[in-house]
Amino acid sequence: MSGATTKRPGNDLLGPDLEGRLGAFTLSDLLQMIGYTHKTGTLTLIQGWNTRTITFERGRITYVAAGSRLPTLIELLVRAGRLSGRELEQLQAEHPDEESLLTHLLERGRIVPEDIERCREQQLEVAIYTLFLWRNCQFTFRAGECLYEDGIPVSVDSLQLVLEGTRRVDEWIQFSPVIPSVSVIFRRRKVERPIPPELDTIYQQVDGQRDVATIAREVGWTQFETARALYRLYRLGLVEAVPPNRVKIIELFTLAVESIYLKLVLFDYPRVALEFEQQLNRFAQQHGLRVRMASGRVIKTDRETPLSSTELIDLYKLFIAIQNNKFHKLFDPVVANGLMEGLYRHADPELQQMLRMYEFYEIEGLFPRRPTKASTSSSG
Repeated sequence: MSGATTKRPGNDLLGPDLEGRLGAFTLSDLLQMIGYTHKTGTLTLIQGWNTRTITFERGRITYVAAGSRLPTLIELLVRAGRLSGRELEQLQAEHPDEESLLTHLLERGRIVPEDIERCREQQLEVAIYTLFLWRNCQFTFRAGECLYEDGIPVSVDSLQLVLEGTRRVDEWIQFSPVIPSVSVIFRRRKVERPIPPELDTIYQQVDGQRDVATIAREVGWTQFETARALYRLYRLGLVEAVPPNRVKIIELFTLAVESIYLKLVLFDYPRVALEFEQQLNRFAQQHGLRVRMASGRVIKTDRETPLSSTELIDLYKLFIAIQNNKFHKLFDPVVANGLMEGLYRHADPELQQMLRMYEFYEIEGLFPRRPTKASTSSSG
């Protein structure tokens, strides 16, 4: 995948200009400091295997990338049902880049500007706002080094991002006793009570099977908006939280990683399969998981791991997302998509629903690769 990186002379030898751990400094402190001093460079945040790079140009955030693939606007429009996967395939030939395709959809009346704005909010939530909840996070800042690869452009004012991110953290603290993770599932309570009109859209999606993140995708809301609505429904006594099925989650992850390993071997990539297995074992060890893999088989699971069901889901999703991102760079789309295709096609409906819900399998297939920003910058 192509991309642009600009570096100051001798940057690798000099090391980072600023480094440390969030705690003494908050993310808000870092973003404001870089913004107020009008610096150009890249801030890297590392929390275990979860990484984020934030590129600044003269103090403004212009680009964000992650170890896992960040969703494009087109991808979010498909997920929201504003565009079908088949329609996307037909339009890609004439409009290969995202900007051209969005312009075409707007001109044809297929979408409205509000659709794009809502998708941009969802992008910012995944790429930036969630960072305000990170803990035990290491950071480095390299002045004059700008990274534009595997991410998404950002045009929102940095101060506005800080204010919104801080506000969300305050509200999440209020939600967290009920909604510690967006992987929490809700079900309706058997009570006769009117539903507030502004909450009815979310209430209709509550079925005891879908979690917060899935409901948000279904209605095209951000996860934060959805969590806030569910919390209000909870306070009204209309819904209750249900812990995810731990046994099913472990079974799902076991089937997924074994399927990926097997398909890599069948596609004649045994070295990649071995690397995948080694990375799984290393990831598990570093994140407190007990799952282990040997010769393509899971030989130890997380049944006795002292982590909650939602914590397991978050870690499993992170590992699969990082691996899928790598596979889409390494392989032809047929191979990359085929690693999970067989498992999905032959799974029972419940497992299929979980594969989609936890984004182990993207039902719409591979979306067009995002264009990268090819520009140069001088240090600020």
